[in-house]
Amino acid sequence: MPEDQVGKLEATENTISAMAAAAAEQQQFYLLLGNLLSPDNVVRKQAEETYENIPGQSKITFLLQAIRNTTAAEEARQMAAVLLRRLLSSAFDEVYPALPSDVQTAIKSELLMIIQM
Repeated sequence: MPEDQVGKLEATENTISAMAAAAAEQQQFYLLLGNLLSPDNVVRKQAEETYENIPGQSKITFLLQAIRNTTAAEEARQMAAVLLRRLLSSAFDEVYPALPSDVQTAIKSELLMIIQM
């Protein structure tokens, strides 16, 4: 197999691996959202600690994806909306200015799309 085809194949495999990892992380985030709603104090407390350790940019990304996902459980989407509101209102000055301008623009676009849903 020619080197250029090997390189393209490796790039495709890397992209697929990255997509699979992102999907797995998003699934874990949905589980986390469910655990945040748990009536079991131990489960909920552990979920709160896990959530607090997620970096701000990742939180925003996961929360926006959860809100936008119409196939996700309504409770999870509502929890994601509440958490996003809290994040943007309480930690806005810490998180948002540190984001690259293209990410800031993407967040604005996502929020507008969600509002129009």
